[in-house]
Amino acid sequence: MGFTVETLREAMKYMVESQGFDRVLRKMKLVSATPGNVVCEMKVEEEHTNRFGTLHGGLTATLVDVVSTAALLYTERALPGVSVDMNIT
Repeated sequence: MGFTVETLREAMKYMVESQGFDRVLRKMKLVSATPGNVVCEMKVEEEHTNRFGTLHGGLTATLVDVVSTAALLYTERALPGVSVDMNIT
C-alpha cells in the first residue's frame, strides 16, 4: 500500500495549508480511512455558505473532489484521479 492513514493525513494537511483554493477546506477533519474509503467531517460555517445561508454548491463540489481524491490515494495504486464530469444537485 502506497499510503498509510498517517501519510494520507499529511497529504490532506498539505492541501488545506496551501494558499490555493484548497484552503477553503481548512476546517475539514479526517474521521476515518480504510483503503479506498475516506470519511471526513466539516462544520458548515458562515464562510462556507451562499447568500441563502446553505452550503455553497461550489464548496460541495470541492468537498466531493478532494475527499474522493484522498480515497484514490489510499489504495494500492496510490494515485490521484482527475475529475472530468461532476453533477452536484
